[in-house]
Amino acid sequence: MQLVCAGNHDAFAGIVKRHTQRFFSLAFRSLHNSDDAHDVVQTAFIKLWQNPGSWNAAKSSFTTWFYRVILNACHDHRRKHHRWTVLDDQKFESALPPVLSEEHILESNQYAKQQQFYLEYAVSQLPSSQRDALNLVVYSSLPQKQAAEVLGVSLKAIESLLVRAKRSLRNTIQQLQAQEQTATVLENKR
Repeated sequence: MQLVCAGNHDAFAGIVKRHTQRFFSLAFRSLHNSDDAHDVVQTAFIKLWQNPGSWNAAKSSFTTWFYRVILNACHDHRRKHHRWTVLDDQKFESALPPVLSEEHILESNQYAKQQQFYLEYAVSQLPSSQRDALNLVVYSSLPQKQAAEVLGVSLKAIESLLVRAKRSLRNTIQQLQAQEQTATVLENKR
């Protein structure tokens, strides 16, 4: 970053190459839209190049600081566009193993896709502070201490956010499963 502050293009390109995927992953988990996530990350890197002095090495590491920049950009983007996109079933298919012709494997894959959809929907319903904590610790694999630093909260607060997020996820998924069971019973009665 010292080289970037001095205007070194190669150093900046190295930072972009080294960190783009991790920041894109966080933005995608926050926005659920790959185009928007790419835009947010690209814009954040452009702003970094234009104003590299905005990072203060004495306060935090580059990655900790830039995670916060990305989260703030995602929040701003969501407010500006007033939309929230929940991933549909088709977007999960690439993450799941290919469906084989055997019936029990087909049912197993369908169940996995359904559970993943429930999870993504439940995550999308969390308050942003809980969603951010979950995305940083679980999906971005940051240590809780670093995630707390990114969010500007104490370690105890991040632990509390994660506990509340997990409780909310469990409740929302149970409600969705109950709704599906009710719908299946009604469908079978027809």
